[in-house]
Amino acid sequence: MDTNDPRMQTVDCAIARISYAQGKNGIEIAEQWIVSHVEALLAVTAGRAKNPMAFPGYGEGTSEETARRIVARLLDAGWRPPDTECLNLPVTLGEG
Repeated sequence: MDTNDPRMQTVDCAIARISYAQGKNGIEIAEQWIVSHVEALLAVTAGRAKNPMAFPGYGEGTSEETARRIVARLLDAGWRPPDTECLNLPVTLGEG
C-alpha cells in the first residue's frame, strides 16, 4: 500500500505510515511489531526474574497481554479482522 492508497485513512499509527511510505508491505510491518513486542516481553521477563519490581510501567508481562498489544498495533497499522460473512463460508481447502 502506498501513501496515495485510500486505505491509508485506516492507518492510525505514524510508524506504520512511515513504513508503508518506505515501501514495506503489511506482512513486513506486522513482523516488525510482533518481533518488537516479543523482544520486549522477553526483556521484561528476564528483568523481573532478577528483580520482580523491574519495568513497573510495562503491565502484567503475560503472553495474553502481549497478544493484545500486538493485535492493537496491527489494527492501528490498518489491519482489519475478516467480516462475519467470510467467517461463515464453507471450507474449500483440498477440493478441486
